[in-house]
Amino acid sequence: KQKEIERKLLEAENTRKSKELEEARALQLSMLPKQVPVHKYWDISVYMETAQEVGGDYYDFALDHNGTLSVALGDATGHGMKAGIMVATAKSYFHTLANEYDNIEMLHKMSSGIQNMNLKTLYMSMLFLKCDEHSVRYAAAGMPPLLHYDSEKEEVTRHLQKGMPLGTSVRFPYQQKNL
Repeated sequence: KQKEIERKLLEAENTRKSKELEEARALQLSMLPKQVPVHKYWDISVYMETAQEVGGDYYDFALDHNGTLSVALGDATGHGMKAGIMVATAKSYFHTLANEYDNIEMLHKMSSGIQNMNLKTLYMSMLFLKCDEHSVRYAAAGMPPLLHYDSEKEEVTRHLQKGMPLGTSVRFPYQQKNL
């Protein structure tokens, strides 16, 4: 009888945790844009499939009054609820800062804010792009290389930018590049 009670308690706990993870996953996915912006100079397409119930992947867009398209691509360390919290934090910062600051200042401000949250081993890799008519300014913090396809040359070029993930070092000397 005792084993049956223990089994039912474990089953109930497993059901509760599964429900919480599914709710967190739904929350994370709800924070992603419902549609990509339509822009005169940029053809945008996105796809994301998380590996677990709640991932740390993030992308977003902001369009300012001058027509500059800001893009954020990020990945929080780990998975689960903590990664979901980091994604929510990144989204809030991005939409607060995107139309007011350049890429480098956004990286510094977000890094400082994340560090102030004192989340210990939680960090956020991030890539910011500012897209104008025929140019892109970008800066990265702990991200894999950016891939640029040149349609005239029909070739792909890798652009790697070194940089610590956000939350690790407030004043890391991030650099901005232009394409």
